[in-house]
Amino acid sequence: MRRALWPALLFVVLWTAGAAAQNSEIDARLNAEKAKLRAAMQAEHGLLRQLYAVDHLRYQHERDLAALNGQLSALQNELQKDQAEFQRLEAESPIRSARLSRRLGALYRMGRGGFWKVLLTSDSFSTFLRRYRQLKQVVRADAEALTSHRVQLLALRQRRAELVRRQAHLTAGREKEKQEALNVEIEKQKKTFMLAEIRRDKVLAERLARDLANQDAAVNQTVAALPTAPAGARVERPLRLDFAQRKGNLPTPVSGPIVGRFGMRLHQVFGTQTRSNGIDIAVPAGTSVHAVADGTVTYTGEFLGYGRVMIVDHGLRFHSMYAHLGSFARAKGDPVYQGDVIGTVGSSGLYAEPVLHFEIRHEGAAVDPLEWLRPTP
Repeated sequence: MRRALWPALLFVVLWTAGAAAQNSEIDARLNAEKAKLRAAMQAEHGLLRQLYAVDHLRYQHERDLAALNGQLSALQNELQKDQAEFQRLEAESPIRSARLSRRLGALYRMGRGGFWKVLLTSDSFSTFLRRYRQLKQVVRADAEALTSHRVQLLALRQRRAELVRRQAHLTAGREKEKQEALNVEIEKQKKTFMLAEIRRDKVLAERLARDLANQDAAVNQTVAALPTAPAGARVERPLRLDFAQRKGNLPTPVSGPIVGRFGMRLHQVFGTQTRSNGIDIAVPAGTSVHAVADGTVTYTGEFLGYGRVMIVDHGLRFHSMYAHLGSFARAKGDPVYQGDVIGTVGSSGLYAEPVLHFEIRHEGAAVDPLEWLRPTP
């Protein structure tokens, strides 16, 4: 029993040591950045833009990590196919060798004059021709078998070399994958540190509140200027564009507690008075976000303070906006139907924890989403 526990204990020890080493590297790199981050935040530069820069770098590392994961997954599948082919060739090789050895042994025992004996003992010319053709086919088959065996041996050696190369490539890729995951975690920690500094420093918090007010004005202008979705776009079925008649009966985009409400409020992260044009719903990262009504995606991108944003046009100048997304599941110009998954929840923008910011706007002006959503029990 004790002997059986040793492998498990060894795994736990090695895993703990690896995790500790990774945390140590994160701490070392983060500590090296903290002084520069503090200096940059104290300078008269936009805090929203600095937070955006950290978020943007994290997005880049996340994209690189996702692309690398896809490449490694494809490489792993190819490697498995190569291994299966290698095993097939390896299993066939001794069978072919044994068959060829038996044939060569028979030819050796027949002797060099064996073919002539067969031909010269023919009792007629037609028998001679028939035996000649048969022997010619035997010689050709033997030559082809020998050539095929040589080709198979060469293929086996090439497969073995290819397997070694691919294994090395996969190992190097896994190391790069670990580094990219580490980079993502460091950018997350940098953002957490910056948000904590803003919470701690009242001057920074007030500067951020001013930045947010300016950014809200810019968002209002952007939404008001969005073009109306083109009529007649190709769709699976007609879009139901009766948004105005569905007030109080729209489904929520995600199910979770509302941690921030519409209007003036004390910002839950920084403790400053700010105006919110929507509601904040706390849900786990990666939660699917659903369209609250039929419409057309008219914007996917990033706003300072809002992170990744998607805006859906519901007709008659009604729009719904989904912010702090982790990913998009639809692109600009795509039709969506009520309940469709349009993205996932993330922690982009001003939040270090996952949250969905949801807005409803009419002619560019924000309205209270809770007046439009179906009451939840």
